[in-house]
Amino acid sequence: MTTAVRTARTRLSPEARRAQLLECALAAFAEHGVARATHSHVAERAGVSVPAVHSYFRTRDDLVAAVLSEVEAYLLEIVSSSLGGKKSVPEALRALAVNFSRDARNKPDMMKVWLDWSTGVRADVWPRYMDVLERLHDIAQKLLERGKREGIIPSGLNAKAAARVYLGGGHTVALMQFSGAGRGEFDAVVDHLVRNAMGLGVGEPLPE
Repeated sequence: MTTAVRTARTRLSPEARRAQLLECALAAFAEHGVARATHSHVAERAGVSVPAVHSYFRTRDDLVAAVLSEVEAYLLEIVSSSLGGKKSVPEALRALAVNFSRDARNKPDMMKVWLDWSTGVRADVWPRYMDVLERLHDIAQKLLERGKREGIIPSGLNAKAAARVYLGGGHTVALMQFSGAGRGEFDAVVDHLVRNAMGLGVGEPLPE
C-alpha cells in the first residue's frame, strides 16, 4: 500500500507526461526514422503502455506531426536567433554554422530527425518540410540582402540562391560532427560556407 501511495504521488501531470512522451518520441524517431517509428517504440522508451501513448497521440499521424512540430520550432529558432540581431553579416553566418555543430553534439536526436526529414521525399511529410525550408531561406536571404545594402556583399549576388546553398551547408556541418571531423576541417568548411554565401573568393578578406 505504501508503494502504491508513493507511485500516485509521483505520477506526472498530463503536461509533464506529454512532454516526457514527446522527448521519448524524438529519440525513437532519431533511432528508427520518421517513416518507421511507432507508438510502441515511444512506449518502450518511456516505460509506459502503448495505450498510454495513444491517449496523448491518438494516431501515428498525430505522433509524427507532434515530433515534426518540435523540429520545425527548433529550426526556426536556431536560424532566426543566429542570423538575427545586431551581429555583422559574417558573424551571423558563422554563428549558425557553429550552433548547428554544437547541437549535433548536444541535441543529437533533434539533429538526426531533422536530417532524416530533410531527405524523406515522401508525399505526407515532404510538403511540410519544403514550407519550413522556404521560411528558413527567407531568413537567410534577408541577412544577405542586408549585406548588399551595407556594401560588403556584391550587388550582383543572387541572395536567394546563396541562401539556399548556405543553409544546405548546415547538413554538411551536422554530418561532420557525427563523423568525428577534426577542428581544422570544420573551420575550413565554415569559412568556405561564409565566403560562398557572401560571394567572396578564396583568400579574399572577410569584412569586419
